[in-house]
Amino acid sequence: MPEKQRATLICLLLALTTLALYWPAAHFDFTNYDDPDYIIHNLPIQHGINRASLVWAFTTNHASNWHPITWLSHMVDCALYGLNPRGHHVTNLLLHTANVVLLFLVLCQLTGAQWRGALVAALFAWHPLHVESVAWVSERKDVLSAFFWLLTMAAYGRYATGSARLRRTPTGLIWISIESRPTASKLWYCVALFLFAFGLMSKPMLVTLPFVLLLLDYWPLQRRVTPGLFLEKIPFLVLAALECIATIWAQKEGNSVITFGILPFSARLANALVSCVLYLWKMLWPVDLAVPYPYSHVWAFWPAAGAGFFLFLISVGTILQTRRQPYLAVGWFWFLGTLAPVIGLVQAGFQSMADRYTYLPLIGIFIMAAWAIPAGWARWPRPGLVFAAVVAGVLLFLLAGAEVQLQYWRNSVALFSHVVAVTRNNILAEYNLAQALAQQGDYEGAVVHYERALAIPPNPLEARYNSKTQVHYNLGLIFRMRKEWAAAEEQFRACVRDDPTLARAHSNLGVALVGLGRIDDAIQEFQTAARLDPTRVGHAQLLITLAGAYAESGHFKEATATAQKARDAALAEGRNDLAEQAGKRIEAYQAGKP
Repeated sequence: MPEKQRATLICLLLALTTLALYWPAAHFDFTNYDDPDYIIHNLPIQHGINRASLVWAFTTNHASNWHPITWLSHMVDCALYGLNPRGHHVTNLLLHTANVVLLFLVLCQLTGAQWRGALVAALFAWHPLHVESVAWVSERKDVLSAFFWLLTMAAYGRYATGSARLRRTPTGLIWISIESRPTASKLWYCVALFLFAFGLMSKPMLVTLPFVLLLLDYWPLQRRVTPGLFLEKIPFLVLAALECIATIWAQKEGNSVITFGILPFSARLANALVSCVLYLWKMLWPVDLAVPYPYSHVWAFWPAAGAGFFLFLISVGTILQTRRQPYLAVGWFWFLGTLAPVIGLVQAGFQSMADRYTYLPLIGIFIMAAWAIPAGWARWPRPGLVFAAVVAGVLLFLLAGAEVQLQYWRNSVALFSHVVAVTRNNILAEYNLAQALAQQGDYEGAVVHYERALAIPPNPLEARYNSKTQVHYNLGLIFRMRKEWAAAEEQFRACVRDDPTLARAHSNLGVALVGLGRIDDAIQEFQTAARLDPTRVGHAQLLITLAGAYAESGHFKEATATAQKARDAALAEGRNDLAEQAGKRIEAYQAGKP
């Protein structure tokens, strides 16, 4: 079969299988982890693309990120689908499928090895570790930035090879450079730089791409090492440096950067070394995958030292094999290099590791695996069949694992029920599961998991992102709804103890105290809430509640005056229903009726 026809069939097979695997995600819900902040409650995103939203996308540090192209992609989805999660999931799926086909085509372009390129693309497409990047709408930045990464590689390959020709050797295809077309090469260089900029504006993880381009220069492009080889990377490095500055600004403004006083460098280094090895283990045996993996402990010296020694041995081994098997060093240092920005030496957030961080790095390991297969295996009468059977078995194993992992992402309850089952002391997972259960009306289950979240001692990172205040508040709301006033008072008091400036907690504490008949104490809480946030939405309702508290305690003059303020505030807020309610209360209070 001609190579072009075979390539077309491989592309179709990869695309259709990937679509079939991930198509159930089109029927999934949003999750309550980041999706509300990114989309559901993000008004600039929901307004679609207009002048104001464009300015917002390029100037905001919302969610501690600067990735305007990602924000624009979410805006397009909202313009097309609104807040129907189906369309948002389909966009992620289509981008991942495009990445799979692009990866195959780029590897074919750079190496000419179709079957090996197909194997790398299949491993990338169907590995369970990549489910998080595809099934989680908020991780649009992963699949979108990878799309521009691969396009940049393709353009760079065209620039680097010019009008090259190929020569077959016993170990595969290598490039033999001949005179290139200067104008075309410069054009492709500019295209690569342009696409790289778009990738950086999708996710800052692409800052490592100039390093990967140097690896590709060594293999498979086999370019001669000259000063120009490094000089041509300077524009890429400048863009990467600018992106680093923008990212640091966004994370500092969002208060997401963890200082060394909270997490010392020794703990970060130990976690980075162990995480690298755990990523490799989960690549081989992708079970018990979770989001997030809590930073629940600091690795002791010996596990970290053992992980470091293991990584050192692999690094030395690949370097020693450089002449005979250059793809081993390229693949290995692709893996290590692309992990560097997210390995935790600069810690942002409280996860110890994350499956989504492997989306691009594992391509390096897959290249090592695909090119380590003996060059002549296809010509062997029986071993070739054995290799094919082994490869097919591995791919089927990954497909089955990805299908199972995908189902956990169908909604927040399924996702975080799985996470709390496979991790320990995971405060965020317990909290998100409780929140999801409460939204479904399962308040008994929600109370159980909120209380479990409160029972877990937070580590220094979790203490910095103190979620216990919100847990107390949410528990208080459940008890208030069930009119369990004593329990509600306990939770709201704990909430205001943690954060005395939280007006809504003081207001709800006042309601609980009214329910307990302690009107004077309730009035103090309502007054505190009004003083802390006199202009917030819902101020009219707060004044109505305060007026009711005054009336219940027999202070009808104060009740009438407060109800009149409530009516004025309701009219200012455009809440005619509250204004009418306040008017009725005024008549009742003037008549001495609570």
